[in-house]
Amino acid sequence: MSEEKKCRLCGKPFLANKYRPNQTICSSLECQYQRQLENMKQWRDRNPQYFKYKESQDSSWKETCRQRSLEWRKRHMDYLKLYREEHRERHRNYMRDYMRQYRKQKGIGEIKEGKTA
Repeated sequence: MSEEKKCRLCGKPFLANKYRPNQTICSSLECQYQRQLENMKQWRDRNPQYFKYKESQDSSWKETCRQRSLEWRKRHMDYLKLYREEHRERHRNYMRDYMRQYRKQKGIGEIKEGKTA
């Protein structure tokens, strides 16, 4: 039988999976999420050059990516329309909050309030 272990992240006792006897993190969603974040960070630390392409510095590569994106949008206009319709309320809330933050940073809201008051 497996012995009880303490989770390395939350400290709660748990029984290790019989297929993973060296398990050190419990199976709660929060702990698993933290484990995944740690693993990704370790991987990025071991592979620092992975996302740094020489091509990304080349203007022709950037233009190619831009063109590919524009072409995809032209071919999938229905997809974008349907997506916007489905997520209309979420987008409105996002834009409202975004513009409030933008106005706050620029000081636009203060001027507006001053005029109406």
